[in-house]
Amino acid sequence: MFSLILLLSLVIQPFTIQGFFAVMGTIRDEEGRPVSSVRVSIVDENYQPIRTVFADASGRFEFKRLRAGSYYLRVEPTGLPYEEYSRQIDLYSMTRRASTTEEPTLEDIILRRKKSRPGSTGVVFMQVVPPAARLEYDRGASNIKSKNTQVGIDSLRKAIEIFPDYFEALELLGTEYVKLQQFESAIPILTKALAVNNKAVASMYALGVGYLTLNRIDQSIEWLQSALAQDSGNPNVHMMLGLAYGKKQSLDQAEAAFKQAYHLGKANAADAHLYLAGLYEKREKYGQAWRELELYLKEAKGLKDTSQVREDDC
Repeated sequence: MFSLILLLSLVIQPFTIQGFFAVMGTIRDEEGRPVSSVRVSIVDENYQPIRTVFADASGRFEFKRLRAGSYYLRVEPTGLPYEEYSRQIDLYSMTRRASTTEEPTLEDIILRRKKSRPGSTGVVFMQVVPPAARLEYDRGASNIKSKNTQVGIDSLRKAIEIFPDYFEALELLGTEYVKLQQFESAIPILTKALAVNNKAVASMYALGVGYLTLNRIDQSIEWLQSALAQDSGNPNVHMMLGLAYGKKQSLDQAEAAFKQAYHLGKANAADAHLYLAGLYEKREKYGQAWRELELYLKEAKGLKDTSQVREDDC
């Protein structure tokens, strides 16, 4: 028995896990220029935040005294024209004995520029945001993403109290109110967001939806058209504009908008077929209405047997 214990101790001893680690590095763009003031986070394997810092003026960041384990290193370039970055890092070290020194892990991060969608102006809005306001915004956005809606809204409101012109907080709060169908609360928030950034397509779209639901059709059309001027390739805006024109009884314009929505979104905009079917029925074009309804059922429901549809079309 003593021999077995001795053997195990000889095998295990060289692989004692070291105590602490440090993760440090530099964030640059694809041209090699440092990217400063971006949020850098270490999260555990369950995506629970461990620590957050902001890159300095030279793009450098550092995390100290991390325990051994697997983590995700995340970079969130909020308000900048770069894609988010995430990479798993494993902090393990096999040494003969524990050490109180920190073993460094170096990360050289290259942020890629966001790709503009066809029809989009590609305009990027930037603000210098007070750290306290940014912290509340990040907390609010995270809670909303986790479906803790009211907690998220409270944090966004705090962010706006700290920095009243905080565009991202205004836009996220306004669009969240629209999702909750609290349109009277949404409209002044979104209007303020657009006063700060008059190119904000999401705010224009959300205002269009809000005014449409409140039956203020002319204002809805005005904001949806403004959204299209910034992002003509967005099928959702075309779809909503079709609904607004339909409520106004501008059926030719409604038809054109629904067709464009489907042209851009294909099967993801299959609802356009349903709306066109209703529009053709109003015009007593029953054959076209039936065909659009069949197309809707075929695409929206993913029907596999289309033989009957083909026979009816002949």
